[in-house]
Amino acid sequence: MNNLVSSNLTHHPGRTVASVIGVAVGVILVVLTVGLVRGNLRERGQRDANIGVEIMLRQGGQGLSLTSADMTIPDSDVEAVRAVPGVAAATPVGQNLEMGASGGLGIRQIDGIDFQSFAAASNLRVVQGEPLPQSGDVAIIDFKEATSHKLKIGDKIKGMGRDLTVIGIYEPEAGARIKVPLSTMQDALGAKEKCSMIFVKCQNAAEQEAVAARILEKFPDSRILFTRDLPQLFANGFSGFNVFLNVVKGLATVISLLVILLTMYTTVAERTRQIGILKSLGASKFWIAWTFEKEALLISLLGVFGGLAIAAIARYFLVSNLGWKIDLEAGSILYASIAGLGAGLLGALYPALRAASQDPIEALSYE
Repeated sequence: MNNLVSSNLTHHPGRTVASVIGVAVGVILVVLTVGLVRGNLRERGQRDANIGVEIMLRQGGQGLSLTSADMTIPDSDVEAVRAVPGVAAATPVGQNLEMGASGGLGIRQIDGIDFQSFAAASNLRVVQGEPLPQSGDVAIIDFKEATSHKLKIGDKIKGMGRDLTVIGIYEPEAGARIKVPLSTMQDALGAKEKCSMIFVKCQNAAEQEAVAARILEKFPDSRILFTRDLPQLFANGFSGFNVFLNVVKGLATVISLLVILLTMYTTVAERTRQIGILKSLGASKFWIAWTFEKEALLISLLGVFGGLAIAAIARYFLVSNLGWKIDLEAGSILYASIAGLGAGLLGALYPALRAASQDPIEALSYE
């Protein structure tokens, strides 16, 4: 039977290759899409954790979001937070998300900061150029943004519908890669004297839970996020992205299933006389059905291994040459492999059963 399966595959090499590619496309779609989303989210979470503060105070009900946080917190609340026992420094921050950015997920966030208070609360330091002033269409960028986009001091970048002049490069990677004066963002977004969140530096990091509790006593309608938790939250806490990834996984599985279904259905139609001969020689229904299932399984195996190999090569190229963040997760690889094989077996089930149920006399007389 194994010889029959292999000869069937080589009888129409073009169709076999097309089927293998169809399964491989589904595997690549799952592995690279999930890897790209997870990689970018983890990097974003790690950058936010690198800011150097312990607490982020957000408006209640906003939750954790990759998108822009509404600028609804009055700047005056910053002074009230600074007065809380255990707070060493507090600084207002605005966030604005822009779609269509190059690389990664195609999105870019810009932070609006009060440079003096932000630098006092965080680890940020300007290593080239000059710090942000209180206002103006200017920006500072981190060293990776400067390197990947070949930017230097004095260059112009687009942001919030304005031409922003790069006046400084900062380290380390912390938060959004582009930062502008908070007042500039407030003017651009029509949110005068408002911010998206307040970053809090504690006098003693070991007491951050107690400090957070005191802050919530003053601002009971707010939400506290601890920066230590951000990498894991960003990796797992986005329902919108999780729904998107589930849709991608389902689509990839359907692609693989349809490719195998069409291939095997055509194969059964072409081998009607062969099936009749096999049944006249005493081949059982199970034997005939399993022959077609084995053929589909072999195609699926080739597609899975080919897809994983292509995904690994593509990841190496995208990471090395474009700087994309792609994590090849064991879970997505396992899912893609099982889904590819399962879709192959399921897609071949109907053609296999159809072949096994054919009448041998009608099959032998088929032209």
